[in-house]
Amino acid sequence: MKFSAIFFAAGASAAIIARRDPVFDVTNFSAGCIQHSTQCLYNFNLTQPGTGQVTPQVCKALVSANTDGSLPNVVDGACEETSRTFSVTKADEGLTLTVSQPVTPSSNQTGSHLITNGELEFEDGPNVHVQRYNGPTSFSLYP
Repeated sequence: MKFSAIFFAAGASAAIIARRDPVFDVTNFSAGCIQHSTQCLYNFNLTQPGTGQVTPQVCKALVSANTDGSLPNVVDGACEETSRTFSVTKADEGLTLTVSQPVTPSSNQTGSHLITNGELEFEDGPNVHVQRYNGPTSFSLYP
């Protein structure tokens, strides 16, 4: 019984430590719908810590805005010069940015970050109502 409790505690500690290790780091993140346009742009730089990668890849997607001017979902956003892709998924809490890279032909490594509703704001102008990101430009993506 004591052995199983120790084993469980060690496993839980390992899970907590693993959770703290980011899969990817994002810098220069921006997202916003373009005034007097039907398009929104997501744009950021991406590196993978612990791999020796020093030159960030640029990831971006120009997508159609939602009819209410809010930032839309993204499927298969591209990261230049790499097989990495990203998605943005809208939920009640905000937007989830997820980056994925193939590890084997049948598996991917992914990391995600929640962009909270508090980091999203609408800009109003003459004949325009568009959403943009107003939060930290650098953050990590976790499994």
